[in-house]
Amino acid sequence: MQVQLQPAFVLHSRAYRDTSLLVDVLTPDHGRLTVVARGQRQSRQKSRRPLQPFTPLLLSWQGRSDLKTLTAAEFDGTAVFLSGNYLFSGFYANELLMRLLPQGDANEEVFQSYRKLLSQLASGEDLEVVLRQFEFRLLDELGYGIDFSADAQTGESLIEDRLYGWMNDAGFIELERNGAQAASGFLGRDLLAIAGGDFSAPETRRTAKRLARTALAPHLGDKPLKSRELFR
Repeated sequence: MQVQLQPAFVLHSRAYRDTSLLVDVLTPDHGRLTVVARGQRQSRQKSRRPLQPFTPLLLSWQGRSDLKTLTAAEFDGTAVFLSGNYLFSGFYANELLMRLLPQGDANEEVFQSYRKLLSQLASGEDLEVVLRQFEFRLLDELGYGIDFSADAQTGESLIEDRLYGWMNDAGFIELERNGAQAASGFLGRDLLAIAGGDFSAPETRRTAKRLARTALAPHLGDKPLKSRELFR
């Protein structure tokens, strides 16, 4: 199978044999896949190789196995230059995609969400907001979306002054204020604000971060995310 000039972003790369790289890339039509970039570690090529993170690319490859051979790579626009926590956030997004996306499953929405995130990071937008938006979009696009519309047990709309627990296989359920699980609950007011895209209140931001981590955890497994250590 041959694929020509597919839009792509590099998520991760590592050394392969003497002079090559194994490169994990994100594409709209072929999802996440791994390609062998032969000769990319040779010093005479380093100054002109395009296989860098956060750079829009057009890639061509061939092969029938899960491991494809890269045949061409060229720039498809201007590279996104990130620094500080914006750079760490880019690495975090890459690691999320590496851990959550199965090989070879096409998902145009995920690709476009990632492209949008990189644009927001490059523009210096509010990190807490853009990361939460990306996390919730990613959960939604992978079929793990959070239903903010109603209590999973009663079917009633969430109420601002009530407390809710989150069950990954069901949704939100109301908790007793003085119950054993109250400390891990989420206030309805913050959940409704998240659903409406309003992250202005500090408590809403804290709730959104805690909820995103709780919802992502079952799909990420037990291995800690290395990129989270960068923020410390």
